[in-house]
Amino acid sequence: MRTRHYKSFKFFILFLLVPALLSSCSPSTAPPAESAVPIKTQSGEKTALAGQGQYLSMTYTEYVNGKNADQGMVMRVMTYDLSSKKVTKLADVPYTSQYPLSVVSLPDHKIYYSAGVGDKGDQLFSYDLNTKKNEQLTDNLFAINRIVPTTPDGPLVLVAVKKGERILKTIFYNKTTHAMKFMHDENQDKNHEEQTWSITYNPAKKAIYSSHYSAKEQDEQREISNRTQTIMIPPDNKVTEINSVTKQERSVITLKNQEISSMSSSNDKLLLITTRFINGGNPEYSLIDIATGKRTKIKLPILSRQFVYMSPDGKGVYYLGSASEKNEEEGRGVYYYDFTSKIQTPIFIQEEGFINNFMLLNK
Repeated sequence: MRTRHYKSFKFFILFLLVPALLSSCSPSTAPPAESAVPIKTQSGEKTALAGQGQYLSMTYTEYVNGKNADQGMVMRVMTYDLSSKKVTKLADVPYTSQYPLSVVSLPDHKIYYSAGVGDKGDQLFSYDLNTKKNEQLTDNLFAINRIVPTTPDGPLVLVAVKKGERILKTIFYNKTTHAMKFMHDENQDKNHEEQTWSITYNPAKKAIYSSHYSAKEQDEQREISNRTQTIMIPPDNKVTEINSVTKQERSVITLKNQEISSMSSSNDKLLLITTRFINGGNPEYSLIDIATGKRTKIKLPILSRQFVYMSPDGKGVYYLGSASEKNEEEGRGVYYYDFTSKIQTPIFIQEEGFINNFMLLNK
């Protein structure tokens, strides 16, 4: 689903998927089996799910038999503990969705992921790490772009499309009642629909930060691009703070004709990845003061348009990309870049499969 070009309901995010990932799969909710395929990590070991602190949740797609799609594909779900620096492979979940998406919530002891349900679109599922059982949680969505845990008692926050619609919305999912609150869903003027693109949760602020833009303005920019045969300029992108309890909203910053391709949040700052063109141009990195909206551009020796997270101590960033500033595919993987030493440390390098996404979370 991850794309900004809306030609039909069924589409894919080309810059995150490789051709192998477009293989057809049969929907399944059977409990996944542990993989017998060895996975190379920084440590080469597994660790117990214990202790306090932060961790990375990683989604990695791979052929089950390592060769072709005869037996389907799976999402291999892993964590990386920031304290022990160990990678743990937790489980395989079915890859049947338009876009491979999963996230590990250690406080919930669950993996949340998207999966296709026949011809009814992608729905939210959970896999219980204790019981090894899968459960379908929604039935009224079409596609899911983001799944963000908040607190053990708090909601999951999704960026998803409601069945029968085309607009990505911010959705709060109550894990206890299974109720869903779609932001800006009531009596909205279709000419002024706001499309959500990226969200991030800030534990210190107990708030969700959402980047969004006008779907109408994007359609107008696309028409100009097609007519003039020029690169498509983004509409204005805005960042809004949403209190995860009261759902009260506050504007943080508006960027004129700039695409926010991804963002993350830590303490009193937002880290934005922006480009001057839709799906093109070199990425720029900025820190935003949450209280004032002041923007400070920073230089990072990386090429990453998605998934960059400030480390909890503010001394570096975790990112999905390459160790090269010139070749995005050279040594593609998850890295840690230290601001002081200027060293890029590999955490998990893509080899047989494809790293789709990762997220920095609290235990």
